Amino acid sequence: MMHQSARRTTLSCINAPIHFSSGQFRGRCVRAELVEIQKADLGRKYARVDRRPLDPPPVVQLRLYYIHNEGTDHESEQEVQDYDDVQSLGLLCNVDLFPVPAQPDSSSESGSLTRLHHPHQLPPVVEPIRPPSGSHPLPSILSTDQLPPLSSSSRVPVSGTKLPHLPPYAHFDPFQISENMKYTMALSGATFVQPACIDYEGKRALVFPFADLAVKIEGDFFLRYRIFDIFSRTESLVDVPVQAECFGGPFHVYSTKEFPGLQPSTELTKHLSRYGVRLNTRETERKRKKKTSENSVIPPRTNRRRVTRIPQSESGGD
Repeated sequence: MMHQSARRTTLSCINAPIHFSSGQFRGRCVRAELVEIQKADLGRKYARVDRRPLDPPPVVQLRLYYIHNEGTDHESEQEVQDYDDVQSLGLLCNVDLFPVPAQPDSSSESGSLTRLHHPHQLPPVVEPIRPPSGSHPLPSILSTDQLPPLSSSSRVPVSGTKLPHLPPYAHFDPFQISENMKYTMALSGATFVQPACIDYEGKRALVFPFADLAVKIEGDFFLRYRIFDIFSRTESLVDVPVQAECFGGPFHVYSTKEFPGLQPSTELTKHLSRYGVRLNTRETERKRKKKTSENSVIPPRTNRRRVTRIPQSESGGD
């Protein structure tokens, strides 16, 4: 039986060159990079009867770089030329859900906070922050933190929430993002996916499509993506290193009544479908069906019985 520590992940190597002692990159120094190439724009609040995933499906691309002459004046890096040579078995990408922090309202003299509602608005810059030595240990990617209490309306209390004073690991300008801000337990569907190797921008690429991801509550959110290889280890670490992370753009989750409908599928979504990725594709816009106006008069049905007349049989003359 495998020791429990071997199934954990460590965050000390995120977005940094890693010397691998086992796995497909054994004996090499590799740096990984994640880039969101398609963000979700909107979603409809999860319902067991009618679950609708985020649309368009979020997709991230994994880029790998070999580091040569590390630590010397001649240090350089070279991207993997053919991603078909990369063993995809064991590569996993995981997502976590975070609420969009409230933004200061510059037009207000009191400096009140406003929520980010528009799903197409560009997100603030997100940069990783390395905690100083001796600080609190960073939590594991597989931790099961509880969700903060929700209001009775099941909306994320973004603007009224005070950011917790915990050791931050990322900066969502002008706020610091802490681990206990996660709403990952509000996600439904596949939060761990394997890569697909496709043709993208003229060359082969490893991408992670999250085609079956829905959110159980309304509000404004963004995703954090993390990549790791369960079959790779380093010499100095027992746990599986998280090789890279990135933060996605914001999206809005609507209630069933407020949901505006879906746009035609993006070209990338259709492209992924042609490579066998199971996705919902649409050629035309799919709008929400409007209910009949209350003022419209619907003629009542008349309950008339249909009477079947039985012809009398001809009888002979008396």
